[in-house]
Amino acid sequence: MSCTSTPPPVEAAAPQVSTEPTASAPAAPRTPNDERGARLFDNFRAEKVIGGRFAPDSSKTEELDGTGGPNGNGTLNDGSGKPLPNTGHDYRLKNFFGWDLRGAEGIYGREYHNKSFVTTWNLLSDTRSPAELRSWLEKGDEHIPAYGEILDGRDLDDIVAFLVKTRSRELAHPDGVFRLDASAPKGYQLLTGADVQRGHERYTATCAACHGTDGTSLVIDETQSAGAISRTSGYEIWFKIQHGHPDSSMLRQANEGDGAANSRAVLELLAALCDRVKYPALTGQSDVPDGDSRCGEYLR
Repeated sequence: MSCTSTPPPVEAAAPQVSTEPTASAPAAPRTPNDERGARLFDNFRAEKVIGGRFAPDSSKTEELDGTGGPNGNGTLNDGSGKPLPNTGHDYRLKNFFGWDLRGAEGIYGREYHNKSFVTTWNLLSDTRSPAELRSWLEKGDEHIPAYGEILDGRDLDDIVAFLVKTRSRELAHPDGVFRLDASAPKGYQLLTGADVQRGHERYTATCAACHGTDGTSLVIDETQSAGAISRTSGYEIWFKIQHGHPDSSMLRQANEGDGAANSRAVLELLAALCDRVKYPALTGQSDVPDGDSRCGEYLR
């Protein structure tokens, strides 16, 4: 009789442990956050919660009475390294370029709000590359501060992403919301043709939880309802609807997937808010009069 024997089990060899240091995998590059960049453009001190680490020197006093910054007195330097006085801009990018990013050609220009500190740069027609824009904002020039002295690389990347996506119309574009009109109060008029009913529906879905069904639950700037400020200052509120408000729970309210749809959604919401009955001013506060051209055909 033949038989086969089972061979004894073979022990597995112990794994070899390397004593050489293991290189960690490189971190994935961070995608710039254009939504945050827009709020930094609006008010970087509020969005970054800088507080007392940088308080701009007051434009209303002769003495340098600010705190922090490269000079320790609330001033930032221009592109040549010289202190750039605060003439009322408080070093906010939106003050240098306006809520519509057009600089002196836009809402803050001579024909409209006539802000003395607005620059000649129109960021919507600017053709510089993202890298060139970033370097410019970091180093400054004779009119704008060297923001690299107060903002870090992440901040600058986010701001540039916002600028590039706005000029390329990936986000809501001011041309899709209002037109400049020197004869209108505050120099603008909402575009025509918006679907007002969809605007009311959008308000209910995205705004009412905080602002209330009639827009009076959350007081804005300590004096205004959501309806009243939208009727008087749509040139600003379009920006807040698209990008949110710095250091607050209000984030981007228009996420339609492309710039044209975002612009349309913003315009519809502003058009709906032109209804003075549905979204009244606060008790005792003034409102736009009948025939006010800012709301145009939407005013109720």
